[in-house]
Amino acid sequence: MIMHTSLFRFVQSVFGSVLLLLALVRGGVCAESYPSHAIKMIVPFAAGGPSDVTARTLAEALSRRLNQPVVVENFGGAGGNVGALRAAKSAPDGYTLMFTNISMAISPALYPDLGYDPVRDFVSVGIAVFQPTMLVARPSFASVPFGGFVDYLKKNGEKVAAATTGPGGPSFLCASLLMKQLHTRFNLIPYQGTGPAMIDVAAGRADFVCDAVITASVQAKAGRVKAYGIVGDTRSKLLPDLPTLAEQGLPNVAMQVWSGLYAPKGTPAPIVERISAVLQATLNDPDFQRRAVAVGQETVPPKLATPAGALAFLQAEIARWTPLLKARPNGN
Repeated sequence: MIMHTSLFRFVQSVFGSVLLLLALVRGGVCAESYPSHAIKMIVPFAAGGPSDVTARTLAEALSRRLNQPVVVENFGGAGGNVGALRAAKSAPDGYTLMFTNISMAISPALYPDLGYDPVRDFVSVGIAVFQPTMLVARPSFASVPFGGFVDYLKKNGEKVAAATTGPGGPSFLCASLLMKQLHTRFNLIPYQGTGPAMIDVAAGRADFVCDAVITASVQAKAGRVKAYGIVGDTRSKLLPDLPTLAEQGLPNVAMQVWSGLYAPKGTPAPIVERISAVLQATLNDPDFQRRAVAVGQETVPPKLATPAGALAFLQAEIARWTPLLKARPNGN
């Protein structure tokens, strides 16, 4: 009986080793022959938006480097969750990728039943770009320095009308960070998009809004709103003379909309590494960098474009935003 058990364990061990060897060989073969046909890149947002524009620029660059078409497919709805669920359930063979944004980190706090887990059901390939945001206020603040503006926010609390696009939007996240840092609470006014929000701030019907640099800078340069600073860790290449909020004495208020590349969980590691290497090479391309800046975005530091760096970043972002979103008052 002991002999039979030992023999069984020996055979089981050998069989397991053979399977492991086959898997490693298969992974190597996959990586060498990949890709052999077109790759689908799911964008879980409508065509024409910032994520879609960047995805198409990235798809074009990846196509050249992989020598295969990379076709963008839009599946918008539910804040990006319709497309994300579709991507999560796709075959993990490297021929379905997803390019999405900060929604990967904020959706778990906003939707109780996503149908997928951003960490468990995806492989992080690499973060690609940041979209800097800036804080602008109504034009009657024109002569008020930033310190005076901060004092106004502290003293007026709920009388302050902060224009937002609702929970999960960059303007909402920015306002939430400001409230946390200043230990106060504003009146968060929801708008159907940053366009209407910016109109009301310019007209003095709302006090401030955080918006993408590429759009807010146009209003600021025209004198319709007062620009107070970049809501990020570094200055924007579009507005190099505008300091960050941290530079002006308000740390821990950084709101950058980031976008990255993901694959369904189970995608072979050699293929993930191949795609990531191509992504990193693309982000180092001066032409791609120029095109990113032209649409108000900037390429990320090299470590974030790796699978390990992107995963750690995603986990940190989920941990950062979840408490703020779950603590939002009255569902605002």
